[in-house]
Amino acid sequence: MPETLEPSPDEFVIRAAASDSLIARARTVGSLKQLDAAEPLSVLRVEGKASSKDAWRAARQALGEDTPVFPVLYDRDRSPHYPTGEVTVRFEAAPTDGDLRSFCAKHRLRPLRRNEYAAQQVVCTPVAGADEFLPDLVARLASRPGVRDAWANTLSRYRRAE
Repeated sequence: MPETLEPSPDEFVIRAAASDSLIARARTVGSLKQLDAAEPLSVLRVEGKASSKDAWRAARQALGEDTPVFPVLYDRDRSPHYPTGEVTVRFEAAPTDGDLRSFCAKHRLRPLRRNEYAAQQVVCTPVAGADEFLPDLVARLASRPGVRDAWANTLSRYRRAE
């Protein structure tokens, strides 16, 4: 079972190339920096919101609802994990193609790939980008009958302990 990650109250991953118009819209709610040159990911720091969900709503409103926005997730050591927009679902048993299509349609997901080593594990992406707050989506999927667990796929940076 994956570790529970806590959403940041003020940092969000934007999955889009940092164009001039995106940067201008982001500046209306906070500051923006590129996360990784190899990926179209930037981190937006939102100022002055009461909760992660409130800040997420403000970011979506400022950036436009077609721009995927996900909270940065922190582990128990306060290390950041940057969501990619993909969610992994581990079922109790390997779903048939029909079961997977039905599950994905019901939960507004698009299957991307199956895990070749664990047939019960599937990577999906929300059909409508980021219409749902990522921690809520993961919790909703994890609570479904026949699902063992669900988690957000993330990019993480680790440091060697000295």
